[in-house]
Amino acid sequence: MVSPGDTEGPVWINALSVAAAESAPAHEADELRTVLCHARIPAPRAAEFWERVEALTKEFTQLPRSGDTVYGFTAGLYPTDHPTLAEGNHEPIDR
Repeated sequence: MVSPGDTEGPVWINALSVAAAESAPAHEADELRTVLCHARIPAPRAAEFWERVEALTKEFTQLPRSGDTVYGFTAGLYPTDHPTLAEGNHEPIDR
């Protein structure tokens, strides 16, 4: 396994960083659609959710090719150091 800061081995790219840089022109043109939300869930539930994201990603990559614009799609699921969230439905931060 290669970690950030390792000097030997392959370099792993953080896809979210790549997407952030790649999406800058869309953000400036007010054409960027994003969502950021948090949920307090157990790890097995997060893994199940990620399987659904992977299925959606596969669907996106298999859409028929047409039009003049190539769209990017990125997703990330990661543990955070946020304090424990209260019970209830929390609205995502989106655009």
